[in-house]
Amino acid sequence: MAEEYKFRKVNAILGASPKIGPFPTELIIPWAIISFTIFMICYVVLNLPWLWVLLIVAWGDATWWILTGSKPYRFLSKFIPVPRWTRGVYQYRGMRKQEAKKYAER
Repeated sequence: MAEEYKFRKVNAILGASPKIGPFPTELIIPWAIISFTIFMICYVVLNLPWLWVLLIVAWGDATWWILTGSKPYRFLSKFIPVPRWTRGVYQYRGMRKQEAKKYAER
């Protein structure tokens, strides 16, 4: 008699972080801080036009999203060099021999 396997349905949203549209909610506070800081520097101090301020704010927020958003390793792993493995021979010296040698010298 063949047994029928019954799979349990799992809700795909379980374990996912909340989002507002495509934007993760954990980035809202850092984006607000970045936007306010850039606004104060660019518009108030440097007197840049609104278009430039908005472009720089978008650039700063996008950079933060890439570096700290979900799965940042997709972008950041490009900059990690591949390790170069080499073989080496090292003779093991136990700690007891070194300690005994140190005390014998005294």
